[in-house]
This record gives sequence, C-alpha cells and structure tokens, in this order.
Amino acid sequence: MKIAVVLDDIEWGQVLDGLRCRLETYEETVRYYESGYAESEIAEVRDMDEASQMANLYCSIIEKINQAMKKK
Repeated sequence: MKIAVVLDDIEWGQVLDGLRCRLETYEETVRYYESGYAESEIAEVRDMDEASQMANLYCSIIEKINQAMKKK
C-alpha cells in the first residue's frame, strides 16, 4: 500500500528527525551486539540481525523522503 502525504517543510523535518532517532537506536543496538557495550538506549529486538534489518529499513525510509523532497 502506498500513501501520499502532504506536509510542509517543517513537518517533514520533524518526521525525518523522528526517523533518524529510531535509526540511531537500532544502530546503537547493532554496536551493542558487536561489542557488548552500549553508550545509549538500545532497541528491544531478538538479535543483531533484526536490529540490522530495522536500521536498514529506517535508512531506506529516510532516503526515500530525502529524494522526494529534492524533487519538489
């Protein structure tokens, strides 16, 4: 399902900020699984693979929004 959403620049900035925060949490979770140490909050996931998949998903979403914003 694809949905078109119309937001102004400030609103898209807030959406991107929230997505980046989630991305950072999943990236920190991957680092935690690699090193056994976390410097900040980590996500509740089954394992490092799930954390990595979620980080990749958030990167993809952020990139799609950034690309769409460049086209406007």
